[in-house]
Amino acid sequence: MATQLKLTFPILWDERLKVGEAFGLAFTLPDDLKTVYLGFGNDLAVRNGDPSWRLAVRNGDPSWRLPVPARFVIDARGIVRSVQADPDYTYRPEPETTVDALRKVVGA
Repeated sequence: MATQLKLTFPILWDERLKVGEAFGLAFTLPDDLKTVYLGFGNDLAVRNGDPSWRLAVRNGDPSWRLPVPARFVIDARGIVRSVQADPDYTYRPEPETTVDALRKVVGA
């Protein structure tokens, strides 16, 4: 994706939520919430009735595990300079907040 978007920095694809787990940002939906999701026709293993779209294929993980939405800005030395994470998936920080953090890291 970084190449496709012509980004000058790497981005992370967190297959199997390994990084999310390391940062404490992965969780498994409880059974009662799975029932609610399924009641609305939202099966995380099958999207829009298309069995070819599965979490097992996209995330490499067949469970009902999800990441907490998060953005990290990490400098070239591996130091985390900015974190934005919120378990409320409806909240997303403004992109400009992340861009500002990136500018500070590169000194722009």
